[in-house]
Amino acid sequence: MQSNELMCQVRNTMDNQLSEQYRQKKVTADEALSHIQSGWRVFVGSGCAVPQQLVAALSRIAGRLHDVELIQLLSFGPASYITEQNVGHVRHNSFFISENIRQAVCDGRADYTPIFLSEIPELIRCGQRGNQVALVQVSPPDRHGYCSLGINVDIQRAALDRAKLVIAEVNPRMPRTCGDTHLHLNVIDYLVEIDQPILESVAKEPDEVALQIGYQISRLVENGSCLQMGVGTIPGTVLKFIADKRDLGIHTEMFSDSLIPLIEEGNINNRLKKIHPGKVVTSFVMGSRKLYDFVDGNVGVEFYPSDFVNDPRVISSNDKVVAINSALQVDLTGQICADSIGYKFYSGIGGQVDFARGAAMSRGGKPIVAIRSTAKDGSISRIVHRIDDGTGVVTSRGDAHYVVSEYGIAYLHGKTIRERALALISIAHPDYRRGLLDFVKQKHYVYEDEQVWQQALDHYPKELEEKKEFGGTMMLIRPLKATDERALQEFFYSHNKETIYNRYFGPKNQLAHLEASKLVCVDYRSRMALAVFLEEGNTESIVAVARYAANPRSNMAETAVVVHEDYRRLGFARYLLKQLERHAIKQGIEGFCSEILPTNEAMLSYHRTLGHSLVYSQETDTYHMEFRFNKDGSKALKADATSGTLSAQRGSTSDFSG
Repeated sequence: MQSNELMCQVRNTMDNQLSEQYRQKKVTADEALSHIQSGWRVFVGSGCAVPQQLVAALSRIAGRLHDVELIQLLSFGPASYITEQNVGHVRHNSFFISENIRQAVCDGRADYTPIFLSEIPELIRCGQRGNQVALVQVSPPDRHGYCSLGINVDIQRAALDRAKLVIAEVNPRMPRTCGDTHLHLNVIDYLVEIDQPILESVAKEPDEVALQIGYQISRLVENGSCLQMGVGTIPGTVLKFIADKRDLGIHTEMFSDSLIPLIEEGNINNRLKKIHPGKVVTSFVMGSRKLYDFVDGNVGVEFYPSDFVNDPRVISSNDKVVAINSALQVDLTGQICADSIGYKFYSGIGGQVDFARGAAMSRGGKPIVAIRSTAKDGSISRIVHRIDDGTGVVTSRGDAHYVVSEYGIAYLHGKTIRERALALISIAHPDYRRGLLDFVKQKHYVYEDEQVWQQALDHYPKELEEKKEFGGTMMLIRPLKATDERALQEFFYSHNKETIYNRYFGPKNQLAHLEASKLVCVDYRSRMALAVFLEEGNTESIVAVARYAANPRSNMAETAVVVHEDYRRLGFARYLLKQLERHAIKQGIEGFCSEILPTNEAMLSYHRTLGHSLVYSQETDTYHMEFRFNKDGSKALKADATSGTLSAQRGSTSDFSG
């Protein structure tokens, strides 16, 4: 659209007085920027809404200015004003370091201000980073004289309120968006007409690691969750795995194209949100033209400033907030680094802490930090025994809740240093687990005989994880991990004497660390354990465990199953043994066997019902049970609901003995 065509459009939509006001303010970019004075602080609109022609003009006039500071949230597109020649003339100060200015920051030619995103507007308003000029990109005015800030509001409202000189690019391709996005002609001092595509940000296709992390995180998303996705590939990847979730809400500092399908399919309807129910709430978007067309005039998407969207008090007003952000490094105590690599500043604090704290205060909320287990083609671990020199902590160990890698989920909040270290080692790359464990042993963070590094979590059978209802209660079923040691001990100490006698063939008063650690540190092949967990908040309590251990000589596996007294007659034993059999067949195991006490009438009845061989030994006063699987795996365990009366079964290997 040519300038005269845009002017005609403006005249057609506004009355004569507003049209004349528009005409008088219309100048070229160079003319508008000629009013900037040396020593001033200039705010530049950020992200994909960078005012491109104004930035280009700034590069042309930089040489005549002195000590001008540019402040910006996120730079995007060409930053041609950052040159050696402009040192002393124009200096960029970013609140979040982007790729196009990263080297300048590292070289000392540009600045970085670390600060929570929610606090930047007040930093500007109070004058500490107060600006005299604001350069923004807006839509053409409507018939009432209101332009729209379009795809970026973030910290712009504060900068516009503070500025004594406002220069706006008017671009007909800028969407008119809803929320706190409107800017009247009266506020604008100079208008520069342009007609060019808005900058686009094309997301990288997720690799296998990103997909694995996205899947792991998706397991933490429930129906009715309210989502926040930070900057990066991984947060957006989560959206690929939650197409089965319903009544989702969005309250996030930013989003991209990946959100559109879930909105169009109805997975995201925002109906359960407490803050702006029915609306997607955001500060800015970065994506393709498809995304910009989607938000154009869309009353279901509202844009608000960062001091509202990122306010932890506002965030926490919604229930089940799931905040998903990324990290560069995590140490074994839970300190999370996200804005620097050693002494090299890389990105920024952004909204990670805002949303971590808001989600933590939210009822049912989950603050999540995603991290790849390695960097530099696997040559270094991102989960480390100590933070690299110079690296800054963005999220403290006190704020850390969920840390997720491609190897699983580590829940840290309220956990001891020992529990944190073991949980993080369990999701580190297998090549680095032993070294990490050796370090925490030396520091006496953990027991000297910890074996968590031996667990082959790369063989973890995630397909056995599921949520299933038993007796009207939804339970989590999953294989045991080395980090379940304490939960298994608590399960043991909850048993009555009869259960312990049948399980261990006699009285037993203790399940000590060494024995418990062996029971949970299975290899998922020759030794397997599957448990049912009752989830209460962020706590998982074991209510049933079934396990097998294969004998390599006979290729048979000895089994054991225990169900808590309060959860019997619900079908746990039947279901767990059936799942174990299916898994054992895949491992090439030929059958199951076990030793059963005569007093364990429920288990004996169970096996008789299935036609399994039971041979009594007077010498040991036990029944030996044994059956072999059909080659096609069709001989699944079949028992009716009454088989849920099983209490305990015991194998004869040392793993199962007292």
